[in-house]
Amino acid sequence: MGRLLRTTFKENVMKAHVRKSVQADVDWLKDNLRPEDKAEVTASHGSPEKALQLGLDESDECWTFLVEETNEIAGMYGVGAEGVVWLLTALPITKIQIPFLRGSRKWVRDINKKYPLLTNAVDADYQVAIDWLRFVGFTFIKRHETWGVGNKPFLEFVRIDNG
Repeated sequence: MGRLLRTTFKENVMKAHVRKSVQADVDWLKDNLRPEDKAEVTASHGSPEKALQLGLDESDECWTFLVEETNEIAGMYGVGAEGVVWLLTALPITKIQIPFLRGSRKWVRDINKKYPLLTNAVDADYQVAIDWLRFVGFTFIKRHETWGVGNKPFLEFVRIDNG
């Protein structure tokens, strides 16, 4: 599972909670993304703000997950009308890795029933994201040598629910 699961399990694992995303989440997260997430959306969309705003404005479902004890935003995720899934994270995600992994696996299974084909692309250098995508059941189908405004290599992925 790569670096996501290679952390030491702490006895006092913090809990996470999820709520519908609001504009204030975009306003905060655009300046607080993990460096890898920031690099990815800068390459794909030109800026974190543009990618997050697009996610909030155009997703059928857009959610923010937070560290329950501190109310820190750990990330946002969503799905668009065509089954385009996305996830962007901030550093507080490291405080809720176990609940995040469990919850994300369930969310992907559930949303795949609503959208039989889920798809998107990930920065080919973003190994933690690639590991997570495999963990939640995605398959990589094509490497694009140039993708997005940054013309960087990205890996296209899919998850198909055959009913």
